[in-house]
Amino acid sequence: MTPEEVVGVWRLASYTEVGEDGGTVAGPLGEAPAGLLIYTADGHVAVSMMKTGDAPALETYMGYSGQWRLAGDRMTHRVQVSAHPRMAGTEQIRRVALDGETLSLRGTAVTPVGGRAPERVLTWRRAKPDGIAADGIATDRIAADGTASGSTAIDSTAFDNTAFDSTASDETAKQQEKETH
Repeated sequence: MTPEEVVGVWRLASYTEVGEDGGTVAGPLGEAPAGLLIYTADGHVAVSMMKTGDAPALETYMGYSGQWRLAGDRMTHRVQVSAHPRMAGTEQIRRVALDGETLSLRGTAVTPVGGRAPERVLTWRRAKPDGIAADGIATDRIAADGTASGSTAIDSTAFDNTAFDSTASDETAKQQEKETH
């Protein structure tokens, strides 16, 4: 698998947890979670997942964004911002597999459950721009391309470690201050 093959928008198909006996059960977002995973050609990643339905749950939303890199069958997400502050600044390393339009990420839970860090499996299907997921299920319209065609090359060997350039936001703040005074 190449980095260009994973660039695009993916919809969450399933989120399961592997038990000690090897069987799978629903993950922390329940039986039918919804989610989007976005990999950009310049190495950014955004993940948003939520529980659907009315059943009460301890966890209802998970999300983070940052940078990504692919090395063999290892996908690394360097988390910059997260709905769970303990994840910010961490690297989440997952085993990754691509089978046609299905992407699978496997790794251990960030926070141990019942004294152990269970393995979790997230299965994603490529979203198509016409509002139809790769599995043929109708979805909301997605404006993103969803493919790597015409993308720029991806440097998956290292993350960009440059500091955030706040010049634009500083200029915007100065302009807003002038307008209010």
